[in-house]
Amino acid sequence: MDEFPNDPAIRDRVTLETHAGRHTVVNRATIANLTANEIWVAVALGAAMQLDPGADVRVVLGEPSDTSLAADTVVERIVGGAGLLIALRRPQAWTSQSRRANSRAKLAIPAYLRPDGDGTVASARTTNVSVGGFHCLTELPLRVGDQVAVSLMFSPTEAFECKAQVVRLTEDLDDRSHRRLVAAFRFIDLAPEDEARVAEALVALATETDQTAVPVAWRRDDASSGVAG
Repeated sequence: MDEFPNDPAIRDRVTLETHAGRHTVVNRATIANLTANEIWVAVALGAAMQLDPGADVRVVLGEPSDTSLAADTVVERIVGGAGLLIALRRPQAWTSQSRRANSRAKLAIPAYLRPDGDGTVASARTTNVSVGGFHCLTELPLRVGDQVAVSLMFSPTEAFECKAQVVRLTEDLDDRSHRRLVAAFRFIDLAPEDEARVAEALVALATETDQTAVPVAWRRDDASSGVAG
C-alpha cells in the first residue's frame, strides 16, 4: 500500500476497483468529503448499485505526474437518501494532517445571514465550505456563539437553508474600513440528507470554479454581483 505525500482533497478524481468473480470492475468517482475516519466519494448510479456496505474496494488516486497511488479499503455506509455518495473507511496510509471533522473546499458564493429574533438579512460571501460548516466575509456584527439562519446560494436559483453557529471571528486584513470580519460557522443539526446535499453540491461545482473559487454561474451577466465583496 503506497503512502500519500499529501492528503487527498475534495474534488480529486479517483477510481474504485471492485471484483465480480474473476473480473475487476472499475468505476470513476470524485471525493466529496474527508473526515478523520472516512472518505466520501460521489459515484454514478450504476456504481452505487455495486458498492454495498462491507464491500472491499481498492481506491486509486492519480497524481499530476501520472503516478497512481492506491490503497485497499471497505465501504462503510451509504450517505444520504439518493445513494450516490459512498463512505469508505479511510485507509491508514492516507493520514490526516489536521483534526478537522470535515475537509474544506474553496468556494466563493453568496450567503445571506439572518440573526435569531432580528429581521436583519445581511449579505456575505463564503471563502470555503465543508459538510461541517463554512467561512464567510461579512460586515454583520457577530459574536462567537451567535446562531443565525443561513441561505447558502449553491446556484443563482438554489438556496440551501440551514442554521449555523459562529465559532471563530477574525478581522479581514484586506478590508481597509476595518468593518468586515472573517466568520467561521459550524452547521447546527444537519440531517444526513442535508450533509449529503452539501457534499453533492461541492462535487457538482468542482468543474465550474477557477482560481477565484467563484462558480461559472455567478460570473455570468450580473449574477456575480450577488457575491458580496
